[in-house]
Amino acid sequence: MFAIGGTGSSRGNSRGVRDQRSQLAERLRARAPEIQRAILDRLGGLEGDTPVREPDYLHGLREAVRKGVEYGIEVVAVGAERAEPAPLALPAQVRLAARHRISLALVIRRFTVAKGSFQQFVLEEAAAMPDLAPAQLTEALTAQECVLQQLIANATEEHRRETSPPAPTREARIAERVRRLLDGEQVDASILEYDLSGHHLGLVVRAPAEHTLLRQLGAAVDGRLLAVAPNEAETWAWLGARRPIDLDAVLRWVKEAWPAAAPLGIGEVAAGPSGWRRTHRQAQAAAALDRSGSGAALRYRDVAMIAAAAKDPLLIASLQEMYLAPLAEKGHRDVPLRETLRAYFAADGNASSACSALGVSRQTVANRLLTVEERLQHPLSKCADALQVALSLEELGYFPDLTDSRS
Repeated sequence: MFAIGGTGSSRGNSRGVRDQRSQLAERLRARAPEIQRAILDRLGGLEGDTPVREPDYLHGLREAVRKGVEYGIEVVAVGAERAEPAPLALPAQVRLAARHRISLALVIRRFTVAKGSFQQFVLEEAAAMPDLAPAQLTEALTAQECVLQQLIANATEEHRRETSPPAPTREARIAERVRRLLDGEQVDASILEYDLSGHHLGLVVRAPAEHTLLRQLGAAVDGRLLAVAPNEAETWAWLGARRPIDLDAVLRWVKEAWPAAAPLGIGEVAAGPSGWRRTHRQAQAAAALDRSGSGAALRYRDVAMIAAAAKDPLLIASLQEMYLAPLAEKGHRDVPLRETLRAYFAADGNASSACSALGVSRQTVANRLLTVEERLQHPLSKCADALQVALSLEELGYFPDLTDSRS
């Protein structure tokens, strides 16, 4: 590693270099305790206002410095290529530092400071050796620098490994695969243990970890369940089968057993990978409509137009202005008009059925419907669809502050 000036055989020069290395190393070894204390003092000055004082950490730090000094002296003696591997105490202390939330930047700075302190002693002892040529000293310091860079690289890897998130669980891997499949990526779906080529019914629960209920539902309708929790607020699920899912059976079970505290969106039965994606998006749209906290299960077919309208801020504002605001009396909502309209639409436009549902006379219903047309300045027959969507959005809480803007 060192180049000895002067004449002589190659063999003699090599032996002379080793002798010089050994002498310098012996001089450093005699001062090893002093070198260790100096490095520890320098490292202590880097701790800042919140030093770590746990016994295991302090013991590990002292052991790492002791082993590091011994390793540095060995590199001086035989060179970086012939030295033993770096002591295990160094990466062990890096991992311990990471567990005590000491940053990687500070860990690297400590290595650099320790190297600087060690080299100061190398320079002092080299100055006391008149036979040591400058080129030999330069090569010794270069070897130390190479070792430092390797130690920093290893420390960086150890620190990042210690602070990196734990390996994803199987559930997390399934959720990630589901997301990619929903995005249309061609990925291996075997981890799902679910047949994407069959028939599917998408379900979205606006509550986390509803797997038990979903398993019960799947068993009740003889469907294979795929369920993931993509975040803390939702559960995505599919019921799959080789034949179309009995949606009526699903709806009956949900009506009897599904808790109101877990808002549920139900898609439509569809087939194949594209149907798997579509029924999920339908269920998402239905689940997203539950803004009032009622917790009712909503089927996409029943709320498709409402779901589409709910995504359009312009349409929501326009429906409120064109259909709901005119129906408001001064300072409050005109409840009878709204109740009459909802009963009328629920009865498919049958006034007699609406009368029975409301407990009022046929004339009362007729008068109220006439009032609606007068206020809207539009025949009910031409705006019934839009008015139904507006009333449904209001019922779901999209217009909580409606008052009479004409007052």
